[in-house]
Amino acid sequence: MTECETPITSSSEQYQRSARLRASLWENNSPPSLQIQAAVYQLHLETIGHPPRGSWAKRGFDFLLSLVVLVISAPIWLLISTLIWLEDPGPIFFIKNSVSKGGKNFYQLKFRTMQKDAESATGPVMARVNDGRTLRIGRFLRKTALDELPQLVNIFLGQMSFVGPRPQRTVLVHEYLQTMPEFAERHCVLPGLAGLAQVVGSYYITPRQKLRFDRIYARHASLGFDIKLIILALLIVFYLRWKPGWNGRIPRRWVRFGVHH
Repeated sequence: MTECETPITSSSEQYQRSARLRASLWENNSPPSLQIQAAVYQLHLETIGHPPRGSWAKRGFDFLLSLVVLVISAPIWLLISTLIWLEDPGPIFFIKNSVSKGGKNFYQLKFRTMQKDAESATGPVMARVNDGRTLRIGRFLRKTALDELPQLVNIFLGQMSFVGPRPQRTVLVHEYLQTMPEFAERHCVLPGLAGLAQVVGSYYITPRQKLRFDRIYARHASLGFDIKLIILALLIVFYLRWKPGWNGRIPRRWVRFGVHH
């Protein structure tokens, strides 16, 4: 080979190299088929049509705050990534295929908190209390909600908001819509990092209970209500969860102003 000659890399080799790089960074288990994605979108279209554009104030708040927190939290990202890889070498991030506003599928980003290929035998299922697949660092990340930190990227890109209905996996939403088509109503607004259902209820409430709280939020969504829910979510994560005997719920009166006029 002369000095002017360069090795030719085939497109297939480039694709394989790119695939290996993606696999080393994130894990995308059990993605929904294109047919399921299309069916979910069509069912939303039939039930809620095209949702209206959200407020510019809310989007501006989300964009600026996510940018600031992304910059400030960069060292934390590095530390968490290192701890995950040291305990279980492999992908750092987990892609959760979820439903966004209007029924569209999107990649919800999270730090990986479970063993590699934890869903290879079961397919996409909700995590259980004391789930044996969870890493030691994963238990800490979940209790502090630091596993949700990568969703700042989703918020920055406009796929999520700081406050809104918590994203649900596309395959699960497809199942819910078969018997509960009104479940699509929760996707009239952007999904959020913190949701009324999780602040007032808990992680393990039923889909119908989630829908009830999400309908309330969609009717009363405002920047002021968002800020109050963010404060309550931080209070839960950094104080109440660590308090002995806490039952996982906050008094309803704490959010009363947001659901009454």
